[in-house]
Amino acid sequence: MASLCFNLSSDDLIDGKLVNAHLLARDNQVVPGSISLSGNLITVNTSSENNVALSLLFDAGKSGRLMLQTGILPPRDEPYMLVQELVRHRIKLFLDMCENWSLFYLSDDHPAVQKWEESRIIFTDSLVAQSEEEAAKLASQALEQAISATERLALAHAQLLLHKRYAKKPASSSAFGVAVHPNRFDEPLRSFLTSNIDIVSLPMQWSDLEIAPGKYQWDKVDQWVKWIQQSGKHAIAGPLIDFATKDALPKWVREQSHDFPAMRDLCYNHLEQVITRYGGAISFWNVVSGINLNTHVSLNLNHMVDLIRTAALVVRQKRKDAKVMIEIAHPFSEFVTTEANACNTSVLLTRLAQEGVRLDAVGVQLLVGKESGRRVRDLMLLSSKLDEFLHAEIPLIISKLGAPSETISKTDGWWKGGWDERVQEKWAEHMFAIALSKPFVNSVIWADLYDHQSMDIPSSGFLNQKGKPRAVMNKLVKMRKRLKKPLGALELPKRTEDEQRA
Repeated sequence: MASLCFNLSSDDLIDGKLVNAHLLARDNQVVPGSISLSGNLITVNTSSENNVALSLLFDAGKSGRLMLQTGILPPRDEPYMLVQELVRHRIKLFLDMCENWSLFYLSDDHPAVQKWEESRIIFTDSLVAQSEEEAAKLASQALEQAISATERLALAHAQLLLHKRYAKKPASSSAFGVAVHPNRFDEPLRSFLTSNIDIVSLPMQWSDLEIAPGKYQWDKVDQWVKWIQQSGKHAIAGPLIDFATKDALPKWVREQSHDFPAMRDLCYNHLEQVITRYGGAISFWNVVSGINLNTHVSLNLNHMVDLIRTAALVVRQKRKDAKVMIEIAHPFSEFVTTEANACNTSVLLTRLAQEGVRLDAVGVQLLVGKESGRRVRDLMLLSSKLDEFLHAEIPLIISKLGAPSETISKTDGWWKGGWDERVQEKWAEHMFAIALSKPFVNSVIWADLYDHQSMDIPSSGFLNQKGKPRAVMNKLVKMRKRLKKPLGALELPKRTEDEQRA
């Protein structure tokens, strides 16, 4: 069994404990292992990998309270200094992404490069500091600069790809959407959607529809489906079977989780009911969400593949031209360390491809600011995580993009100085640009049109509980309008004569 240790200061702990600490191997695959805290020493043990990285929620000062990680480290007798290893990884990440994105042309006076150089110099000072206290202080300063550098790099890359993608053509008619919980059907909501939204995501929670075995309550969804059909809006319906949300599955379905054939039959019957009723009006279906989590229902990989295949078959039997997607609820796959038989996202998608299960798209939730796999990550880690889906060779839909307008908990994290409407607006602006800059991303859907009790990220809706618009709504609507026209080529700074000679 391999082990390694990290020194940290008491200020590095959040409420005196480690938050969401887990281990990563190559290609950011989450691996099992034990992580213990004694005083100011973290000890990591793993039997599956000799060299691992530690990921955890860490207070990075002005950059925010973020999920950060070290590099892949070998065991050694002397403890590593945690904050130094977080900086080392981030400095290397800047170089790695410059190479992956072919951004080595950036000049020395580019803000991203300047921040990276500042970080590197301060980090070097930290390594030769005379005391651990001084070394940690300098490393913390270097970490802020390094995170800023990588975020600026991610935004520079996004602007480059946005102008490349939309230089001569506008964004598609299904580029921007919002999820609409069916409980409300107000005229102002419908008017806003008509004028400002390309695509409507309509949740159909099973436990809300089938209130007792065989007894369905369709009224709320009926009125929205009818409006969607009359308005001619693009729509994605679902998820029809949601394994990620607590109580989304009816109790009698969860009780059959030990008997997969029985549970699959219940799923089949429910899918048939919904598709038979709405298949004529809706052609794009989110059939399954969070199936690889095993948080509320435990399935093995074979069962996951079988259920997805069955769901796709039911949809296409009812409507041959229908499109089918599944949804990845927690793309960073932290749950595999705690849930039996749960599997990494990449493992599930690879297995589906091997089994010949045809999907028209994969939905990915990018929700931050809450526990259960949604603690806050910076722009660079979110952007690079999206890049990993390029290898799946399936169109991607950001099926839920969202962040809170107020901090939910100290242990959930925050971006920059803490969540408020201004920070939420800025985060959304950046993430909207990053997501749509990826050529394999077809649509970006904001998580909620309005605040409601069952939303994934509280206070993330376009409208607050009093119906007042948040700044994020106006910002994303303006960006959508901007993309309705070609952007033209991006004008890069001209190189100086000295740079040209070099």
